[in-house]
Amino acid sequence: MERKTFIKAMLVPAVILLGFIGYNYYTLNMGQEILLKTAPVDPNDLFRGNYVNLRYDISAIDLTEIGYDSPFMTGEDVFATLAKGEKFWFVTRVGHYNQPLQKNEVCMKGKVTYSYQNSINVNWGIESYFVPEGKGKDIEREIRDVSVKVSVDRTCRALIKELYINDNPVSFGN
Repeated sequence: MERKTFIKAMLVPAVILLGFIGYNYYTLNMGQEILLKTAPVDPNDLFRGNYVNLRYDISAIDLTEIGYDSPFMTGEDVFATLAKGEKFWFVTRVGHYNQPLQKNEVCMKGKVTYSYQNSINVNWGIESYFVPEGKGKDIEREIRDVSVKVSVDRTCRALIKELYINDNPVSFGN
């Protein structure tokens, strides 16, 4: 009896781990790829440990320029509809719930980190990018020319797929 209990106890975490891996695999491989422009970040606070902190042009939203359902408060979820511009994707409308999408639109879900009058700042969950030790300074020097390929699934979840500097994919090979 103890052996069966032990095996079950080992299987539960393994199944949960495989579920997380599968969910990320689905988003990265089946999601719609979009290209986002990063916004400048204070270089003194850009690189922490083995991560690069990213901020996106779509993170600061002026609600007077786009459609929205009702005012937002800090901490609320926000669903943004994005459309493809000439090169980068941009926010066309936001709401408290996922809206029906037109062809060539995607939805991203984020969290309002700041709300004042008709503007909100949003954290999309893709603001950190892992880099090998010692490689972050190269990105820090080029932050004004960084863009990010993101994969967005039908649940509005986004994951970073690739980082670009000056339109070239970043490679960390030796």
